[in-house]
Amino acid sequence: MRILLVSEMIPCLPSHDGFRLISANLIRNLFDRHEIHLIALSRGDESEEQSEWPRAYCQSVSIFRSEHGIRAKVRAITGDVDPALTRFISDAVARVRPDVLHLEGGGLAALLRSTTRGLPGILCVHDSKALRCREFAGYAARARERFRLKLLSLLARRQELRWFGYADRVVVTSPSDAQALSVGLSAERIAVIPNGVDLEYFAYRPAPEAGRIVFTGNMSWPPNEDAAEHFARDLMPAIRNRIPGASFWIVGAQPSLRVRNLSSVPGIHVTGTVADIRPWIWSAAVYASPLRFGLGVKNKILEAMASGAPIVATSRSLSGTPLIDGRHAMIADDDAKFGDSVARLLADPALRESLSREARRKAEAEYSWRSVATKYEEVYREALAQRDPPHLLESRGPFKGR
Repeated sequence: MRILLVSEMIPCLPSHDGFRLISANLIRNLFDRHEIHLIALSRGDESEEQSEWPRAYCQSVSIFRSEHGIRAKVRAITGDVDPALTRFISDAVARVRPDVLHLEGGGLAALLRSTTRGLPGILCVHDSKALRCREFAGYAARARERFRLKLLSLLARRQELRWFGYADRVVVTSPSDAQALSVGLSAERIAVIPNGVDLEYFAYRPAPEAGRIVFTGNMSWPPNEDAAEHFARDLMPAIRNRIPGASFWIVGAQPSLRVRNLSSVPGIHVTGTVADIRPWIWSAAVYASPLRFGLGVKNKILEAMASGAPIVATSRSLSGTPLIDGRHAMIADDDAKFGDSVARLLADPALRESLSREARRKAEAEYSWRSVATKYEEVYREALAQRDPPHLLESRGPFKGR
């Protein structure tokens, strides 16, 4: 199969950015069976290594320098697309003659109307922006920010209703996002495919430090910022009363001022950007994910599962990653129960070992990138079959490897 993949960012590994991570792992797990042509948007801030990464896996790579400034911001709000990008992709469709057009990112949805030319169009949005903005508004501290997020939610819903209908399939990572989109799309046109995890890179290698609680992520992202501050200020004091040596390590890039200020709280450590996230996950006696809002599958949970870190998480943290309480993780939405679960795990090595091994087994069985790529292949084939009568589909011949 010849696939033209358009991504809002240049795919590369390793990466913790969802747009780079998902498209990079798809490319890496599809290229040996399909012919992939990539168009990636760039703001010019990638390293040479990042820009070159996809060339090892793609038949062709084209970089489109995306706009900056006020026009780009207006288009992001209205959901419209740069006309130059539309022409760029239309030319690529004519040149490559793909079997499938795969758009990675909801901001590209408007391209479907003018560039598919009868091709099956697959739109991967990760989550519903309308639902995300509405959830963020519920936790915004200032009235002005709440108003802004509610307005963005309304605009995003309008965009979803306006453009997503041009897609043969819309792919999201969790059932809650599928439900949010079902208002404007029929259920058979929505596919739920979770993210995956690199089981070799995030090898099972637990090496817990006594009393160490770890939380990872981009610490300027509102759900992570809120979770870190809530856990540090509201839950850690009670945990340290029970386990005096307990420490909470907030590990991740771009910590906001709110997060940086937590380093003044006893037992709290804020690392900022680290060269390699894995040693921190491996060192966790408990991996805590106290998210109170946020959508989609959390890469941090998959990485902890694969790496062998025993997990205590809220239900919100496990959106799209159904784990069994007491088998794969300790699940708690009540603050008292969450803190109790953390303290219990810190004091119980046997329970930590059991959760760790069961979570790794589940990651291996259900969340390898190879299995995720297979689900995308199924979506491509379904869309092709609906676009082409069976006799024409057969005339395309077998799906091509390289």
